[in-house]
Amino acid sequence: MRQCKQCGANLPDHANFCLQCGTAVDPLPQPDSGPRSELDFVQPALSGGMLLGILSSLPFISAGNCLCCAWVLLGGGVAAMMLTRQRPGGVAYGDGAFVGVLSGVFGAVVGTVVHIPVQIIQGHLMQSQQQQIEDLLRQAGLEGPMRDWMLRVTSGEISAATILFVFFMNLLMYSLFAMIGGILTIAILKKREQSAKI
Repeated sequence: MRQCKQCGANLPDHANFCLQCGTAVDPLPQPDSGPRSELDFVQPALSGGMLLGILSSLPFISAGNCLCCAWVLLGGGVAAMMLTRQRPGGVAYGDGAFVGVLSGVFGAVVGTVVHIPVQIIQGHLMQSQQQQIEDLLRQAGLEGPMRDWMLRVTSGEISAATILFVFFMNLLMYSLFAMIGGILTIAILKKREQSAKI
């Protein structure tokens, strides 16, 4: 128990003012937890990026956009989880967002590189169905440049334009969803930590 400097009354540890005379009380000194360690964002981001890049490039996973986004969220979450191991309880939401974006960037690179052989294999399999795809696009009323682009993508053609297109689409989507995955993971871990203290 502390005592008031003015009147000598006993004070609870959390008191800001004396309950007897109203004098302001000096706050208790906070224990120094020492310098905070620097976070290494690269290793967790590489791991999360590899996971989301490879899984999102596999045809049976990327067939449904919802499932693809779930893998991207998972990649950002894995990166954030690995980051919290470096500083348990001391990782902020901004740190989770940053490592998520970084894992999305690495995932876009990995996903684009993995996409090239997958596209070649898929193109060879789709050549026999190219006429059916053209008929479907015609029935859907898709004409002009969009129809030509869809035919190029399904034909297995690998060119600088298609690779750049895939990379920038991956970069936008993966960075956004991996960032959300990183923030959500930090929020879940903080919530668990708070409920464990209660």
